[in-house]
Amino acid sequence: MSQKHTGRASPHPWIDTVWQTVCLADGIYRATPDGSWDLLLSVSPEGDPIVFLTGQATEPVDVPYLAGEHSVVISFAAHVYLATESAVRTGAAIRMLPVEDDQFELDGVRLPLPAFADAEGLVDRMIAAGLLKSDDLVAKAFSDRPKAASKRSVQQHFRRTTGITQKDFQMIRRAQEAVRRIKAGEAPAAVAVDLGYTDQPHMIKSIKTIMGHLPSDLELVHKI
Repeated sequence: MSQKHTGRASPHPWIDTVWQTVCLADGIYRATPDGSWDLLLSVSPEGDPIVFLTGQATEPVDVPYLAGEHSVVISFAAHVYLATESAVRTGAAIRMLPVEDDQFELDGVRLPLPAFADAEGLVDRMIAAGLLKSDDLVAKAFSDRPKAASKRSVQQHFRRTTGITQKDFQMIRRAQEAVRRIKAGEAPAAVAVDLGYTDQPHMIKSIKTIMGHLPSDLELVHKI
């Protein structure tokens, strides 16, 4: 293994997951769609930090890395978006942010560098500064008590907030769940039936398209 990944769920309703990665050798990491956009801190082997925003991924992207690099990734919940951006970033596009004196700047606001242990504190500061907003309709779309709205309205809000359709989001999350369960040792055929795929080949095709891997090499898929 040339990378060590540590992930955790967050109690913060605006954060999906928080990741920390240490690169043990040079290599290429395949970043896979996960239904989130990210705030990412990457520190070079020499100790130089960069901070950037990634968009909502729609397909796997290969990312080279060097031994000695380490990173922290804050993946935001689907209902969260940047207040100042008129269009949602999708695909492989990134936005580099200025970094100086252990701080980064986002839309005129200086903030501490992301930390694995205190992602929640940083996000609270971003919310207080008006940098982040939440779409309540999207936030409640998958809850036990969704807001009363037409299917069309929900779809419009979802696309405007996430940059992808609600169906695409559901397909990504279903593929993630399939990978989790197969990696945990469940029979692929049973997983396919339980998650509503037409059959096992349908599930395999979906995992290959979204995650860029077949069930036989899922050990290479980490951030799920």
